[in-house]
Amino acid sequence: MGLLILVLIVGIGYATAAANIDLEAKTFVNQSSDRYYRFYNEIAAETYSANNEEDFDALFSKLNNVKRIAEELVSISRQAATFDLDKIRSPQTKVALQELRSAGDLFVLGDDYFSSVQMNLAALQTLSTDKDIEPYLGGANMPNEDDSPLAYFPDIQKIVQSSRDADELKYYWEAWRDKNQLWASVNFYTIVQSYQRAAQILEVPVHKLWYRYDSQEMLQQMEQAMTELRPAYQQLHAFVRQELHKKYGSDVVNLNGPIPDHLFQQVLEQAWASGSILENYYPRAQLPEFDEFVSHLTAKAMVNESESFYTSLGFEPLSAEFHKNQLKEPNQDSPNDDCRPSIFDLTPHVYLMYCEKVSFRKLMQYHSHMARVYYAQQKSHLPSYYFKAYNLEFAVGEAVVLSASSPAHLTGRRLAKEVLSETALMSRLFRMAIHTILSIPLYYVHTKVMHDLLNDTVDMDTVNKHYWRLMEQHAGIEAPSDRSEGAIDFPYKFYVNIDQSFQTQKFISEVLGYQFYREFCKKSFSSGPLHNCDFFGSLVVGNDLKSMMSLGSSKPWKQVVGKILPNNTGLSSLALLEYYQPVLDWLGKYNKNANSKIGWTASKRKIV
Repeated sequence: MGLLILVLIVGIGYATAAANIDLEAKTFVNQSSDRYYRFYNEIAAETYSANNEEDFDALFSKLNNVKRIAEELVSISRQAATFDLDKIRSPQTKVALQELRSAGDLFVLGDDYFSSVQMNLAALQTLSTDKDIEPYLGGANMPNEDDSPLAYFPDIQKIVQSSRDADELKYYWEAWRDKNQLWASVNFYTIVQSYQRAAQILEVPVHKLWYRYDSQEMLQQMEQAMTELRPAYQQLHAFVRQELHKKYGSDVVNLNGPIPDHLFQQVLEQAWASGSILENYYPRAQLPEFDEFVSHLTAKAMVNESESFYTSLGFEPLSAEFHKNQLKEPNQDSPNDDCRPSIFDLTPHVYLMYCEKVSFRKLMQYHSHMARVYYAQQKSHLPSYYFKAYNLEFAVGEAVVLSASSPAHLTGRRLAKEVLSETALMSRLFRMAIHTILSIPLYYVHTKVMHDLLNDTVDMDTVNKHYWRLMEQHAGIEAPSDRSEGAIDFPYKFYVNIDQSFQTQKFISEVLGYQFYREFCKKSFSSGPLHNCDFFGSLVVGNDLKSMMSLGSSKPWKQVVGKILPNNTGLSSLALLEYYQPVLDWLGKYNKNANSKIGWTASKRKIV
């Protein structure tokens, strides 16, 4: 009997100790969430009051409070690491502690973050904006033969959007990379090493720190989507290569080989221009001038129009507080034609900076950005460590843009005065297919390169050869000329928001956005082809969105996405392929009649 009592006492003691540990952990988790809210409010207030002419990311790096807040976040990470997860009984508390362990992010590097990482990130961003490239032929092709040095963005990008000269395009492709080779390599590798060091300090997998979720599972899903996409991509690739061969000849384009990257980029940038590779089949003149649809609107009216899409789904109108304190007006004293809308997500606060310029593209960007605004509202009730939401706001924005840009929506909202003809519908769809289908493998390659660098599968001495091997394998693209193994030939877009794994976000948002869109169209009982569906006004869609948004990242990725896709098996390209089926049917007939090679032979370019 005495032994039994002793066992019971010991058991009660263990249970009490376990309960105390759980209570201590839960208290810490709740307090940490409160601290997060306070930090975000401080950052938000300072961001909004800062210089009007800079984007939010640039402003954030200059905030006075960043260092102090960084120290607090590192403190949270270190405190979370002191808890033994094996002794935590509550699954919710255990997940919260795992999330909080990485709260310090790169700030855990201390002063190195501010003296090195921030500088390297800023340097990568300026690779595209520094005016240090001599113009082709000494400026002979420039207005007034201006020989002033050029930046990639916006100067060279505008040339790529208009030039038909293969030699000029090749010159700028090589000149920008050769000019930036050393600094791109040094700055980029410093970022890679910083994430590896931070992951070691935080005792979390480096890929979790980089992607913010299970990267191996996501990479497998991306590979599944790529496998589904590959036959369609090869058909479009064959058509593009055939047309480029007609234009530039076999000395420039091998009729059976990969497409030179400088011409591939030309196709992407010029898809919507007159004189593109589609001109002989679907002339640009068949399409309306989309900017005319919004010419009667002001910049603020375009923001309001994008908000109205979400309120039609049953979301509440944005508050007067948002319009006054979270919507940043453009600087009307110095309008910038190259202005890009900027958004800064500090859930529960989201700040949107819009541009004075009025264009159809800007309207669609506002529709996309509003997804982040409403997503933040729906998840704001959650503890802060569940705010990340797997970046699903980007896929929601993609689905909304597909609907808002559909001819059915444009006529329904009386932005377009006439219904598009069948030929015009096909012309629009073909141009969208070029932009979407040709871009997805690039996002995959960029994700794979970063993944392999982070886990040390490749290093900086061999990454360029690895990059071009992946580009040839997955995209059928080759360098315009032989390249050095020690070079670093990533495009400038690779470095844009690199610390936010932007290329991975783009892949997921493109593919998953079409999956969401197809499901929304089914729920709204849309009739007609998928590529002309509009789910504007569907309260059922709005309710499904709210159900998903309100979960944040409190449930596993598949479970959260399952609120929209009940039969979710992960990323799939099938919805995207259904959307572009008319184009794929046309391509199949064209390539058969032209006896085009589907796929590509090995590149003859050398990486030495």
